[in-house]
Amino acid sequence: MVVIFYMGRTDFEPWFSKVMNALPKDQKIVLYDRTRPLEDQVKRAEVVVEDGGILITKDLVDKMKDTKFIMRYGTGMDHMDLAYVIRKGIVVANTPGPFSAIALAEHAVLLMLSLAKKTNSWRGNIQSRISSAPIGDELNGRTLGIVGIGASGTELARLGRGFRMRMLGVDVLPIDDSRVRELGLEFFGGLDSLERIMKEADYLSIHVPLTSKTRGMIGKHELSLMKKSARLINVARGAIVDEQALLDALRSGQIAGAGLDVTDDEPIDPNHPFLKMDNVIFSPHVAGVTVETADRRAKVVGENVQRYVRGQPILYQITSAE
Repeated sequence: MVVIFYMGRTDFEPWFSKVMNALPKDQKIVLYDRTRPLEDQVKRAEVVVEDGGILITKDLVDKMKDTKFIMRYGTGMDHMDLAYVIRKGIVVANTPGPFSAIALAEHAVLLMLSLAKKTNSWRGNIQSRISSAPIGDELNGRTLGIVGIGASGTELARLGRGFRMRMLGVDVLPIDDSRVRELGLEFFGGLDSLERIMKEADYLSIHVPLTSKTRGMIGKHELSLMKKSARLINVARGAIVDEQALLDALRSGQIAGAGLDVTDDEPIDPNHPFLKMDNVIFSPHVAGVTVETADRRAKVVGENVQRYVRGQPILYQITSAE
């Protein structure tokens, strides 16, 4: 019998229930007890299912004496010393972008609309009995720059086309001309074209993973290229944007606003300047947190654990930390 250790939150519903229902019932499932040392609980687990809420450091990996397979119930891997996990010979997989793409794209549109319609001022105006203010903007005809035309970037392009936005995209990987036309991109280029879309975008939306190459890729120089009327949207990872540079750009009026679902440190400090700025729309890292995303991800987790038990190839295995 395989020991499956669920190293995640048991109070986070419906995510917890969905993944429990998907795991094989004929194996031993052990839940993380936060009142006991983690190292004592994980050392005998052959399979670890984790939700990204705990740092998987080199030290912790060394204590996973029997672990052969780590299944990430999510997408981002920046909480894990992935290179060391792979070097130790532990199979690791996640539930990649396509499973949360719709949710992320919809949330990016929500943030764009919230900035365009200036929703931060609504409650105060209602309480002050001020009608017909503020005057908002429309997305129709605006230029949308998409950094990363992967799963969520692709979904955002489809939604942007529905709003009749002019769309520009960049990605580290090329896509063919038919794909560019299908998505309605007026321009597509490699990351060497990032400056072009920074200059032209009314809304710049980030859809790349956090890696050593993307960390801080949007910094002071890149932000200085943007229009003063432009807004930045981030539903990816906070560290892709230089936080201090963004704060300075927002304070100085270098850019008009930002819609942020993520920050460097999470949960964000309640006294963080972002939370006190009228030109920032903020959400608590919930862009991918939908019932439908939980359904899709839980099915993959269940299928992969079953595959491990049966000795079958693992889906979405990660073989490189790059």
